[in-house]
Formats: sequence, C-alpha cells, structure tokens
Amino acid sequence: MHNSSKNLSIDTHTTTTYPKAKLQHNEILKLSIIEVAASIMQEYGPEAVTIRRVAEKMECSTKIIYNLFGNKDGLAKQLFLEGCKLLADAFQAVPEQTKLDLFLWDIGQAYWKFSQNYTSYYMVMFGGAFSEFKPTEESLQATITALQQVITIITKAINQGFITEQDPVLVVNLVWASLHGSIHLYLGGHIPNEEAAKALYDRTLSNLIHTFFHSNS
Repeated sequence: MHNSSKNLSIDTHTTTTYPKAKLQHNEILKLSIIEVAASIMQEYGPEAVTIRRVAEKMECSTKIIYNLFGNKDGLAKQLFLEGCKLLADAFQAVPEQTKLDLFLWDIGQAYWKFSQNYTSYYMVMFGGAFSEFKPTEESLQATITALQQVITIITKAINQGFITEQDPVLVVNLVWASLHGSIHLYLGGHIPNEEAAKALYDRTLSNLIHTFFHSNS
C-alpha cells in the first residue's frame, strides 16, 4: 500500500492539465507554421506566402491557421517577432570584449550573418517583405529589445568618452541605417555577389567605428 501511495503521488505531480497541454500544443504548432512560412518565403519570395499555401505545406486546413493567427497580417507579425528573438540570440552569443570598438565590430559581423542565415526573417523585419504589414507597437518594442546589445555598447562608449556624440539613439540609428543599406543593396540584387557585398559591408562598418570612436582623438 505504501508503494502504491508513493506512485500515486508521483503521477499526480507529473500530471498536465488539458488546458495546459492544449496551450503547449498550440505554441508548438504556431512555431511550426512560422517556420514553414519562412521557408516558403526564403525559396519563392514573400508574394508566395499565403494562408492557403502554408496550410498545404502543413497538411492542415486554413481554418487552423486563421484560428491561430487571425489573418496574414497576424502571421507576418509572428514572423517579425520570431525574427527579433533570433537576432537577439545572435547578438547575445557574441563574446563580450573590454574594447568596445572591437565588441561593436563583432556585433556587426553577427548582424551580417543573421541577414544571410535568416534572410526571410530579415526581410520581414527590415525589408518590407509584406507591403501591407505595418509593425505594431509590440513589434517595434521587439526590435528595440533585439538591438539592446548595440545600444548598450554605444551607451558605454559615450559614458567612457570614446564617442563624443551624446545621443546614443542617434548613433545606433546611424550605424544601423548604414549597415542595413549595404545589406539591402545586396539582397535587392544591386551588388553582383556576396564577396563584393561583404567587402562593402566591412568597409562601411570599419568606417563607422573609426568615425565614432576616433573622432575625439
């Protein structure tokens, strides 16, 4: 009897309620749908991402996707948010360095790799892949969170006197806009190959770091 009571106690402890199990299932299903939508866009372009096509790829009804995301804008929003998480993870994986200019260089390299490894997400976040989708307040906040590592480096550099410009948001936006411009030119087909695009990107990043970190030297 003692063993039976012990087993019953263990079973009760590990029991998952139906609502909790359903919620976990829905989250896994949503992530799978997001990955499928991203793969379709990566292979065929953003115009190919439709609720019907995603449903066909998932081998489920369109109703399931509508129930989970509401509409195509809802799916685009989730692609955006997932991309922000991936970018934040990429930045956080960069080993911290005491020399802030070198740290910013490494962060810049992580940004390039993200744009190449997760092009579909990048285009949703920063390339206007879905022209009808307008980032919500939640999406914009997720972008700020993803860029927090960059903001922190720039703020430290200003506080330590390495950067004379006192507005960290301005510096971050100048760096971000310049790097994005190089990436977007390449993804848009305006630069002939990846080697040439990477050389332009590295030169841009190097010039930015030199300008901001050495303008007061």
